[in-house]
Amino acid sequence: MDPSSRRPRQDRATHLFIVGLPRTGSTLTRGIVNASPFIWVAGESRYLAEPTRLGLVRRAGWAERFEQIGDIRSESGLERVVRYIFAMQGKTFWARLATRTTMAGFAALLRQTPRERRDLLDVAMRVFAGERPIRGEKTPHHVLHVPTLLEWFPRARVLQTIRDPRAVYASLRHKERDEKLTALGRQARRLGRVFDLYSTLNVARQWRRVMELHRAYAEGYPDRYTMVRFEDLVASPQETAERIAAFIGVPYTPSMLTQVVHNSSFLDRGAPTGIDTTVVDRWREHLPTRDANRIARMCRSGLDELGYRG
Repeated sequence: MDPSSRRPRQDRATHLFIVGLPRTGSTLTRGIVNASPFIWVAGESRYLAEPTRLGLVRRAGWAERFEQIGDIRSESGLERVVRYIFAMQGKTFWARLATRTTMAGFAALLRQTPRERRDLLDVAMRVFAGERPIRGEKTPHHVLHVPTLLEWFPRARVLQTIRDPRAVYASLRHKERDEKLTALGRQARRLGRVFDLYSTLNVARQWRRVMELHRAYAEGYPDRYTMVRFEDLVASPQETAERIAAFIGVPYTPSMLTQVVHNSSFLDRGAPTGIDTTVVDRWREHLPTRDANRIARMCRSGLDELGYRG
């Protein structure tokens, strides 16, 4: 974590956004901060656009999709968007709003705002947070949109989670086992080393990109942005949790360290309780040497900068 996050904060954040590459500990970080009675970080809103396929394809975020349904600045547009949200099915961020409030209640909260693009996201986070004063969400690819989030919410804090890119790739590789892949994904896997080459290049490219963004954000927003290494959360959980709490401006509580594994690639869901200290070097057991070496060559400067060995 950046040195700036060690300083005690005199002001409390209004919002908290957890960003970073997938498989870097964002779910663990969310669990830690949500153990505070002052914070509730909701799941992935996917509100802003996301690049895919080596960054060559742009996937629209929900902000754009909702704007195609209706302009919330007009009463008819607001009603269309709210009806659409409350008709959504499943367990996504937006579909879950129906479990927290009524359609009329959500619309009433939205009418109290200027009805700008940021307000739909803000009201949704407010609903999930309930009485907790700090609200937020965790969408990994929002690491690309930190300037926008901090412009929308000037007293927000942003935590970027980071992890050894070889561990990121090993986790993704194991998580996307054949039985979990689409038909297209299974066909791609049959390409063998070609698929592995594409996959390692994609992870390395994304990791290098978030490191570039980290340097820019650390310089541009020294009091509102910080990076948290997954390895520090695991090796020194109390010290790291205390730093996170100070960065946000809330008291540290020991309950932050009582976590349940929800999203591990290598363990059963929901077990065990606590922070698993064996995960840091687990990639060494599961990642082919050729893949590990390829990623290390591409990410060498960042690996050295963050103290990753091997």
